[in-house]
Amino acid sequence: MDTSRDAVARRYGEHLTDRDLLALTDDRPDQIDALRRRPELVLDLLDRPPVADAVLTASHDEGERFRYVSPFLVFAAAVHRASASLVGHTSVLDRTAPRSRLPILDGPVIAAFAADPAHRLFLAELLASYARLASGVVWRRDDRGWHRRRWDELDLPRLAELLVDVPPEDRPGIWRRIGDGALFLAGVYPEYAERTYGATGTTRLQRTTGLLLRGEGPAGELLEDLAGRAYRQTRGAVPAGVVESPASARRLLTIVADRYLHRDAVVGPS
Repeated sequence: MDTSRDAVARRYGEHLTDRDLLALTDDRPDQIDALRRRPELVLDLLDRPPVADAVLTASHDEGERFRYVSPFLVFAAAVHRASASLVGHTSVLDRTAPRSRLPILDGPVIAAFAADPAHRLFLAELLASYARLASGVVWRRDDRGWHRRRWDELDLPRLAELLVDVPPEDRPGIWRRIGDGALFLAGVYPEYAERTYGATGTTRLQRTTGLLLRGEGPAGELLEDLAGRAYRQTRGAVPAGVVESPASARRLLTIVADRYLHRDAVVGPS
């Protein structure tokens, strides 16, 4: 995976619509071509707090400018804004348990993680990918015949069961979604994660994924461990910094969710 700033900028450009670019330029259509030619300017714009704040706080009463922006732009603005706010802080508030926030002295570590453009892109894409959940049905045959099994992206054990139903070349994509789902639940919906995976999660996830996971501690730590191990199966599709430090990715997601997502219920598990 190319994580250079130019490659990241091109990826932003692929996600953003012309309406997104109008929102970033304060409704100036003459700037769209320039941003298409030089997508790195988009990163510079999102790094400006007033620009990111305008995307995050615009209301429908302000006309057409912000009514149809893409989910990716909203989440990218939230990630950039949260990342910028970490600079110079020695501690950040983190969830140590459901409904519990305590300061931890990892501010510089998380700020360094958040400063990497590839990490910001990764988290913005992850969040945008859950604006709509994918689900489906698979048929599995055993000694008793064919059985119909439903799955969705946030039911991690069911999603992991697909690994045996797809050819080897498709498995990295499923591992990616397992890791994404684990980080998403741990960072954005920890209470849901604790209810779902806090008691028997280790056993269920080890059985369906075949991974040797951390067996003790809260569900958030279990899911961080799962994310890191799942991403190692993706053949380099995930930035190395995320694979090596899923805890930093989860903590940045927590900050983004607490400040910008839960307030407006932008996303949520089914």
